[in-house]
Amino acid sequence: MQRAIPMQSPMQSPNLGCGLAQCQTKHNFLPIAAMDTASQYWHLIRLTGAGDGHSHMVPQVKTWLQPWLADDIKDAETTLQQRLITIWQANHGQADLAQLSLRCFISHQIRDVCLQLAQRFGPTHGFSARDLFPLVLDDDGQLQPNHRPFTLEILDTYDPTQANLGAWARRLTQHHRDLNQALLEQGLYRASDWAILNDTSVKQLQRILQDYHHCSDHEISRASRLLQQYHQVYRRDRIRNRQGSANTRCQPPSREQLQRIEPAMAPRSLLHRLKTLASQLRAYRIHVRSGHPIPYSDAAVDWTQVADPRQSCPNDDDQAAFLAAYRQALEQDLDAAIADSITTAITQLRQRRPPKDDPYVEGLYLFHCQGMAMGQLAPRLGLSGQVQVNRLLQLKRLRAEVRHRLIPSLCQTVYQAAQPYVSAAQLQQLNQTLEQLLTQEVDQLLDEARSEAQIPKDRTAQSLFARRLCHVIHRFLSSPETALE
Repeated sequence: MQRAIPMQSPMQSPNLGCGLAQCQTKHNFLPIAAMDTASQYWHLIRLTGAGDGHSHMVPQVKTWLQPWLADDIKDAETTLQQRLITIWQANHGQADLAQLSLRCFISHQIRDVCLQLAQRFGPTHGFSARDLFPLVLDDDGQLQPNHRPFTLEILDTYDPTQANLGAWARRLTQHHRDLNQALLEQGLYRASDWAILNDTSVKQLQRILQDYHHCSDHEISRASRLLQQYHQVYRRDRIRNRQGSANTRCQPPSREQLQRIEPAMAPRSLLHRLKTLASQLRAYRIHVRSGHPIPYSDAAVDWTQVADPRQSCPNDDDQAAFLAAYRQALEQDLDAAIADSITTAITQLRQRRPPKDDPYVEGLYLFHCQGMAMGQLAPRLGLSGQVQVNRLLQLKRLRAEVRHRLIPSLCQTVYQAAQPYVSAAQLQQLNQTLEQLLTQEVDQLLDEARSEAQIPKDRTAQSLFARRLCHVIHRFLSSPETALE
């Protein structure tokens, strides 16, 4: 940890830089490259109303920094960062300015992580950097913020003796809970194949292959033997070679390791088998952590060959009766899933200081049922801006939670409702395909809700999700009469 500096202005302290006039005499301008890098310390990346990350200049920080920045052309950024950290940790009169400057720098690291994730994984998994920005860019640039932004969380947990600030900021952003949950909802689980295989036990593998992937006993036995051989070679080598370092990434097995794992198999074929096994385990982890239920398959599902339960009814009257029962079950189970999800959120928000459960419920009502735009909600809910409204309501998380609750309950309800209308053989076939079919239905239902929520104004509750939410939300409103005004 660096030694605390005397309680004086950086303009006055010889340890913190020269005075303004002296700096201007020695160096009229910073080199362009140094100035471009240093400008990150007075430009904050803020979230715009359109969801973009915009660079916003903070004039008071720029005015404060520039006179003494010019004294150190060589290693300017490192020297500047060290001085800012020292001033902030000393907690004297200029600590707030130093903190805000460091938050500006951190915001650039956060944006860069989002851009890199979107560039690398977005085209495959269907998301952009704009989908990630609202989850992590919540700093409004106030000298003394009313809430604890993510930039300050990074700064408060930073230890200069362990890493540089840029690396620490990128690391915490990579591990941000909401960010990783959003990526999981898009089917992206960012552990390597080798890490997944390394920390999965043989018993876990057997259970996953049997219960989730419905593999045969022969396939399970073969996969168990492969994983056990992988552990005997790869895990043992990793423990031996890392020498106490717990943070080294799992690298692909070498050709020599592959030969030791299975001498009778060509290394390329063995590598493919290991990757296939890791993909099955990855699919299961995505399922349990995001609610995504579709299992791994080497081949794409031929949906034209999958029986549709709505086409399994022997006559028109039975089909009409089944469809009526299905629609009723969908609405009832959707209502229950929405109510349970809102209840869970309320329980968590009541624990905040001050509690946020009433603004949360009112915000959901005004947004979905009254069509009020996010920007208009902030003053109504006592929040400072749209970013805080987004973080309070977390509509994407609500839809994911409803999905997680709805699919299992709907599968059970529909299966029971179908029994009077289909034969035993049809019922067995239905049991094998029902989850996949209902998952498609639920995903389409929630996609309609997501698209509707993106309409900026003149929005009405047309989607089934919004209509059922408006039906359910009244039981949670503390004063429905006021909300209806």
